[in-house]
Parts: sequence; C-alpha cells; structure tokens
Amino acid sequence: MRTVVLATVTVLAALVLAACSDPEAAVRDASSDAACSLARETVDQVGTEASSAVDEIGADPRAAQQELEAARDVLTVAQKGVSGDVKSKVDDARAAVEELLGEARSAAEGADVDVQLVERARGELDQAIADVRDLC
Repeated sequence: MRTVVLATVTVLAALVLAACSDPEAAVRDASSDAACSLARETVDQVGTEASSAVDEIGADPRAAQQELEAARDVLTVAQKGVSGDVKSKVDDARAAVEELLGEARSAAEGADVDVQLVERARGELDQAIADVRDLC
C-alpha cells in the first residue's frame, strides 16, 4: 500500500510539474506573439508616415524631418520590445528611416534632394516592413 501511495504521489507531482510548465510556455508564447503583433503594427504605421514624409522632403523638408524623427522614435521604442529576427528587421527599418531623416535634414539646410538615396532608403524600409510582417 505504501508503495502505491508513493507511486501515486510521484505521478501526481510529475503531472503538476508538467502542467505548470505548459502555462509558463503559453504565457511566454503569448507575450512573444503580442510583442510581434505590436512590432508589425508599428512598422506598418511608420511605413505610412515615412511615405508621407518622403513625399514632402522636396516641398517641405522641415515637416518631413519632424515626421521622420517621430517615426524613428517610435521604432526606437519598438526595438526594446522584441528580440531575435524581429528586432533585426525593426533595426533595419530604423536604419532606413535614419537615412531618410538625414536627407530631410540636408534638404532643410538647402541641399538638393538625392532622389536615388531617398528611393533606395524607401525600398529598404519597405523591405524591412515586409520582413516584419512575414515574421509576425
């Protein structure tokens, strides 16, 4: 009888431990999914804002600069909430926004807009956004 009770307690303990690990994994997965979802929404929003800013670089570079600074700041916050490949792609998006921001600053100081640089950076941003969507 004592052996049966001991075996039962051992089995129950194993089941409790197994049950505890599943909820912990579920919470981790849910957290990761939520962070990924937020990153996807963030880069989508940044893409829209950056696209608008890019259209303004030649006409109103100071307004474009402000919009791109806001987009960069949003991505900086988003970088802190994700890890791994998603973080890498959010980093890529931020780098592209930084390039666009540099061009907006130059244009605000009177320089001609480097259309090739803007198109390249816009393409890099679009690719980073697509990559985040694919990962999330």
